[in-house]
Amino acid sequence: MRYQPAFNVWAMPDAFYKHIQPGQWIYAGDKTNKGIFLGVRKSGTVVVAWYQNAKNQKSFREYVKTLHHYASGK
Repeated sequence: MRYQPAFNVWAMPDAFYKHIQPGQWIYAGDKTNKGIFLGVRKSGTVVVAWYQNAKNQKSFREYVKTLHHYASGK
């Protein structure tokens, strides 16, 4: 599946989340509030690595990896 241009995740119905490919860039309301969609947990929690939060981490890669494991339930 090909990645799409970043889109507003708040404009999508909740049922759409299960169709978003992990790694897809999304934003919440404002295009400057970007993040990487990582998945939906069995509990229904949507997991996103928000860019502004990631900038404050020592390693962007480790931050995303940790959240990806959390999203997949590993």
